Amino acid sequence: MNIYDIAREAGVSISTVSKYLNNKNIRPELKEKIEYVIKKYNYVPSAVAQGLVSKSLKLIAVMVVDLQVSYYAAAAYTIDKTLSKLGYRVIICNTLGDEENSIRYLDSLMKLSVDGIIFIGSIFEFLNKYPKVLNKIDNIPIICNNGHINTKNSHSVYADDRVGVYQATEYLIKKGRKNIVYLKYLTTASSNLKCQGYKDAIDKYGLKQTIYYTNDLMTAAYEDIKKMLEDGVAKDAIVCGEDLLALSCISQLSALNYKIGVDIDVIGFNASIFTDVSNPKMTSIDNKVEETSVKCADMLLDVLQGKEVKDITIPCSLVIKDSA
Repeated sequence: MNIYDIAREAGVSISTVSKYLNNKNIRPELKEKIEYVIKKYNYVPSAVAQGLVSKSLKLIAVMVVDLQVSYYAAAAYTIDKTLSKLGYRVIICNTLGDEENSIRYLDSLMKLSVDGIIFIGSIFEFLNKYPKVLNKIDNIPIICNNGHINTKNSHSVYADDRVGVYQATEYLIKKGRKNIVYLKYLTTASSNLKCQGYKDAIDKYGLKQTIYYTNDLMTAAYEDIKKMLEDGVAKDAIVCGEDLLALSCISQLSALNYKIGVDIDVIGFNASIFTDVSNPKMTSIDNKVEETSVKCADMLLDVLQGKEVKDITIPCSLVIKDSA
């Protein structure tokens, strides 16, 4: 059954049924007729049918790279929770870091006529290399968490990653650490800013930069960290671009009989749940995932309501625990 069938059986116009389904005022006697038919056939309104009238399906897409990563999972969860309370339905698109997969998702989302898209992470800036893709999404409200997409209706919420890592590195220096290593994850705009914060602090105090790189938070990262620890470079502190890297460092250093927080300090990034499950508990840079995610959801709602919005930057903070 659809709204045409209801209108015919209730003896009312299609527009009257549409008004009823969208909670608009209609005459009581017409409302009774429509409700009688709906109850008789256990009719559930189609979101698409309602959308044809309201010109909105109240459907939002959230695109992430990898839901195994605590930051992406927490951001997606917070956005979903925030928007769901307001009657929006949220589609989570887990792209697995694959460009073609991301573009296929966008093609599907266009066919679904989503009301807006939230991209989590600067990694999605790769879309700026594809003008044809940008043209397809140019008229859709887009919010980027820690990145920017070059369309006319795109806005961004940033965490100040560079300053966050700078402050963490400076904290170690003021503790007396002189051989500080930075373990970098990926080469996105955000990861580059984190690494730049480390470089700025090291250069300011006249110390030597030592940077290692990994593109995997799991198996490959373990081998990269092992190599870092075995290469003979003196180190008394490690700043990591992600908490999972810091957790792996702590695990491997402990296995080599280092006293974490005494012989060598370790600092992570994200202030995730891993900071409490590590032994010792991990010092980490808090990039305010819940705050930035709520801001993304609120900003998208403002755009959908025709309000003027501006990009914002939220400061990070260092959460000191036992590892540094």
